[in-house]
Amino acid sequence: MKLLKRIFSVILILCFVSGGIYLGNRVTERTVSRQKYIKFFSEQKEYDVLFYGSSHVLSGLQPMEIWDKYGITSYNLAGHAASLGMSYWVLRESLRYHKPKLAVLDIYDMYAFDQPFMDVSFMHYSLDAYPLDRLKIEAVRDLLRGRSTGEKTELLFPFSVYHSRWNEVTEQSLKESFSDDYFNPYYGSEARYGVAVPMDIDRVPSDDMVEGSEGADNYIRGFVKICEDAGVQVCFMRVPYPASVENQRAENRVMKLAEELGIEVIDMMYDVEGASELADDNDVISGVDEDQMITDILSETGGDSAQAAGTNEMQQNANSSETGEDTAQAAGTDEMQLNADSDGTGATANNGKLSSTVVDWDTDLVDPNAHLNAYGAYKVSLFLGEWLKRVYGFTDKREDPDYANWNEDFEKVYIPALNIDMKLQSDFKTCLMLSAYPEYETELQVTEHYQPDEVCGKLIKEHGDRIIIGKYREASEGFILEPGQMACYYDMDGQTLGTEPDASTLTTPVARMIVRLRGTGEVVADKVFLQ
Repeated sequence: MKLLKRIFSVILILCFVSGGIYLGNRVTERTVSRQKYIKFFSEQKEYDVLFYGSSHVLSGLQPMEIWDKYGITSYNLAGHAASLGMSYWVLRESLRYHKPKLAVLDIYDMYAFDQPFMDVSFMHYSLDAYPLDRLKIEAVRDLLRGRSTGEKTELLFPFSVYHSRWNEVTEQSLKESFSDDYFNPYYGSEARYGVAVPMDIDRVPSDDMVEGSEGADNYIRGFVKICEDAGVQVCFMRVPYPASVENQRAENRVMKLAEELGIEVIDMMYDVEGASELADDNDVISGVDEDQMITDILSETGGDSAQAAGTNEMQQNANSSETGEDTAQAAGTDEMQLNADSDGTGATANNGKLSSTVVDWDTDLVDPNAHLNAYGAYKVSLFLGEWLKRVYGFTDKREDPDYANWNEDFEKVYIPALNIDMKLQSDFKTCLMLSAYPEYETELQVTEHYQPDEVCGKLIKEHGDRIIIGKYREASEGFILEPGQMACYYDMDGQTLGTEPDASTLTTPVARMIVRLRGTGEVVADKVFLQ
């Protein structure tokens, strides 16, 4: 009897300890990893496509846009600064929950450093949501081989590093920790907001490459084998970005390995000349008419629409705008028209400089050397959706009642989240970039102080016929901020409001931007930019 009591006491103590650790971990954890995976774990049907890679993928494509335009289900499983080794282990973990028809791995940074090295602080984002079991222990041992026991313990038992966050626990954080109502509304992706222009970069010939790395090659081959064993098709992709010469040389090596493995590469880094060369080789395009595909996609984004500024239709629309002005041209409109005449796609031969058939370096980057902004990701998403439909034959499920939850999430989760992001922006070019989404229509009113540059001209052109431009007229008593309007500092250099004068101290209006939801006409944002 005493023995049974002792056994019962030990079991009870273990239950209390493990329960305490579980609650402590849940209460103090940073919920970003859990929120990323909630929708992924809860989906009852299999995905068509899962995407893997680093932040280039995380911020570079939007599954909900692929759904809305093509009816293809997908999820973005990329992670911040994720190494190739991390993508391999996330693949293994994720396949225990879903087996998609296709797994897509981005080739960025595969040979940039000794695999699988990455900062442990970024590993939490990709791994914390997965339960502690044999596979996770195996993953941590591999990813942190040769590193301290403390780092391994941190990943296996996040409470060991998060326990000091008790003073940060709030009612809201508790709700987020224990409720599935707080989740990533972008199906795993993270949009980035801003507009930056990179320096010109020389394009490296495809036969100029680095030597292979055994560690990287093993992970690449392992990723392919895991997919094949699971009955999942696999392909690689190259999300467009201003790749340095060394990055290009490394990616050329991956392209060669992909050819050896018979793996298709969705390469969005070629300009028109490069795409033609690939089509001649017939090793990457796989019979797809890429030039025609790009044309088809651009017609959806507005890139090939009627001129965005100065057209008769826009001037007629401007007559009925809130300014009450007639068809008088706003100051600088002629310059805007000249700028808008340039093609916003970047799909031109570029004298040996790096460019892309899919995005424009002038408008679609959030920083000058790495990541796409939200609209650049939108373009990539449309390109991928079209590619997936044509090459892999995915069917359109938008009218399938079994997938009604996807349509509902697009309307009731994704669009409201996009609207919130639109309201929060304070940089003029960023607002112009984000309002180019087809879900919006924009009214831009400008004063004689508005001096557009080439980037603004291109951004305006991206709106197609979804933008009208008129003249801003101040009230007789001077500038007055109307209810619901947001005052922003007008800055053509893309500096954030936090490093510039307070907009509340500025009184000279330069532009007013009113963004509405198409169809309903609901005002999403009404911003006045001042100097």
